[in-house]
Order: sequence, then structure tokens, then C-alpha cells
Amino acid sequence: MKISSAIFPALSATLLACFFSAAATASPQPLAACPEFPIPDKAKVQVVAQQMSIGNVPMRILHLEIAMPPAVILAYYRAKWAATAAIPAAVEYPLGPWQVIATRRGNCFYTAQLKPLGSNGTEGLLGVTAPPPKTAVARDAVPMLPGSNVVNDMRHNDSGKTARTVLLSNQFSTLTNADFYQRNLTDQGWQIISRYHLDDPGRNGDVIVLRKGLRELSITATRDARNADTSNVLLNYVDQP
Repeated sequence: MKISSAIFPALSATLLACFFSAAATASPQPLAACPEFPIPDKAKVQVVAQQMSIGNVPMRILHLEIAMPPAVILAYYRAKWAATAAIPAAVEYPLGPWQVIATRRGNCFYTAQLKPLGSNGTEGLLGVTAPPPKTAVARDAVPMLPGSNVVNDMRHNDSGKTARTVLLSNQFSTLTNADFYQRNLTDQGWQIISRYHLDDPGRNGDVIVLRKGLRELSITATRDARNADTSNVLLNYVDQP
């Protein structure tokens, strides 16, 4: 399953910022210190991302399906995350078709995002995040044209294969972006596997695929559908063990 920043929208930047500013310490392997996510009996659970990172925030995401209505599953998490003298009650709020319930336990933050499935079932996205490790290695530098903005930077690790997806925006043309990355990355030892121009209606842009050792990188530069003066550049790094 492909991962994007939109797959778990309940984890808003503001909410996470409040959580991480409150956390006092961070483990070198933050998610390892988080207890397992509570799962209702008879639920079918699939791992979406065992370990990923968005903006250096460690995260694990699970997908849940169960033949019980969302109200029953919400009640389950209310009971599991009931307030104590030391821990406040879980937070609940709607998010489009989803109902969200979230809580902090120690340095770990849990969110269950639920919506109806069929006539009497529930679909859920379950996420647990932890503060970034204090010993986190600095991120690899991503080449970009002057004035580029990093919209999203996400890493994930599934079945031993690591990947990183970076989304940038800038005011340069797609061709200028493609030429920049071709020059810059070939100077760094990347080999071009293919390059082509998208010229379909609504899909104008440029695509480059490169390889360096066991790593592969695809770069797609397209014009923003909402702003003709802006290009979006998506860089997708994948290790090929």
C-alpha cells in the first residue's frame, strides 16, 4: 500500500507540535518504547506502515476492519483510554467522514480514526507516534532549486525495504526542474535510466528515473493544477536490497 501524508490526516501539525513540546525525553528507538495499540476482539488488522517517519516523527500505522458499528469501537477506546489522576481523558473530534479519538500515554501518542464500513461495520486507521530520537541522524540533503519549499518529507520502512518521499514546490518550469536534477544528480554519481515528458491533457510535466548502486530515484515535476505559476516536484527514493 502506498503511503502519503493524506492517509492519516487526523495527526495535524498543531496537535503533534503540542504533544512533542510536552514530551520530556526521547528513546533512541522511540516506537519500541510504545505499548502495542489496543485492538478490539475479532478485528482484522493489517500493517500499513510498521515504521515510517514524517518530518522526522516516528510513526506506525495499522488498518482495522471489524463487523461492529463505529459507536461500539469508539466506546471501546473510551474505556481503554479513560482518564486517570495522571492522564486526561482522550480527545474526540470529527474529521470529514471519520470520527477521531486520540490520547497520549507517556511519550507515545495514539489516534484511532474510524468511519462506517458497509451496513454495520467499521473501518479504522490506527496510528502511534513518538517523539523523534535525540540521537537522530541528520537527514540526507535533498538538492533543490533556490526558493524551493519542502511541502512534505516522509520516510518509511516496510519488510526491510526503506523509502523516502519528498515533495517540493517552486516557481520554476517543469523543464527547468528536470534539467537541474539531471545535472545535479549525475554529478553525484546517479545514472539516468529514463527521462520523458508528460504531454497528456492535465498531466504536463517531466519524469526522470535514476539509479545509484542499490538505490533508485524517480523524480516527477508537474505544474500545480491550482496555480499555473507553481511546479510540484516529487522525489521518491527506494532502496533495492
